[in-house]
Amino acid sequence: MGDNPIVELNTLQALVLPKVTTAVRNTMVAELGTIIYDTTQNKLCFCKVATATAASWEKITSAQES
Repeated sequence: MGDNPIVELNTLQALVLPKVTTAVRNTMVAELGTIIYDTTQNKLCFCKVATATAASWEKITSAQES
């Protein structure tokens, strides 16, 4: 993945996010605003609260039309 193992822009200028399982995600010490792809839940997640030892993750979902 290039020089930065966390985020990469490929030659087509597409953002490539880190892919991790929920178990790995729950052990990460992430910065506020970090975005990852959770392969267990098949969802994008972002870190909404960060501390020195833990993070609180929120799923990014699309709203269903009614």
